[in-house]
Amino acid sequence: MIGYETVFITHPDLEEADLKKSLKKFKDIIKKGKGKLVHEYLWGRRRLAYQIANQNHGVYHIWYLQGTGAILDELQTQFRYSDEVLRFQTVKVDDLDQEAGFFSEMLKAQQEEAAARSAASITKTAPAESGETNSDEAETSSAKEETPENASAESAEESPKEDQAADQSEAAETENTEA
Repeated sequence: MIGYETVFITHPDLEEADLKKSLKKFKDIIKKGKGKLVHEYLWGRRRLAYQIANQNHGVYHIWYLQGTGAILDELQTQFRYSDEVLRFQTVKVDDLDQEAGFFSEMLKAQQEEAAARSAASITKTAPAESGETNSDEAETSSAKEETPENASAESAEESPKEDQAADQSEAAETENTEA
């Protein structure tokens, strides 16, 4: 049997019961064709790069399956006819476990990053709520004052004055040369 990686995006507003019903229908197609769903991942609700069917978000599913071309054709036909599926893509893979391992590691890293961001936001809001000043905020505000961007902004504010002075001196020079 040939290994495939199928990524499909479902409608973000689906009720959980409707989503389970659709996923069961797709899994039954694989079983009827004597295929096997080796790994199944729910990547979750994510922002789309562009609108699809007037939707900005979608729920991403990644399946690693084994089967024949007939199973894949039927599965893709059902994806096309289903209103729940916004987009899908299937690629042939040589080693299902290795590919699934890569995705699993990436998914774990993303979850750890999200947990770290949420923990950081909790620690930053906790002192601010208690009325204490956050030393990090004081450091960043002083650092902002010293950045080259702010220096260029200040010089940009001064430059019109310098331009006016330069224009006046040029005008004075031309008057002197004419006289």
